[in-house]
Amino acid sequence: MEKFESQFENLDVQSSYMENAMGSTTAISTPQDQVDLLMQKIADEAGLEMTTSLNSAKTEAPQKIASTEVEENMLGERLQALRN
Repeated sequence: MEKFESQFENLDVQSSYMENAMGSTTAISTPQDQVDLLMQKIADEAGLEMTTSLNSAKTEAPQKIASTEVEENMLGERLQALRN
């Protein structure tokens, strides 16, 4: 029974790793211009205006990345301080 549990845990870790790797690959390989065109097509069909929301989303993304990097740096510094 212990051997089964060990193999099950290993399989869970491996499948989780593969899901993350495949998800990242899919997100990276999707051309942004095709995504934008599809979103615009759907918005047109629904009678929505997307230009404002797309422009605001594009300008907000770098700010979120920058704040995430700052938070990671702060956490890294706190971890280093705790280790000392």
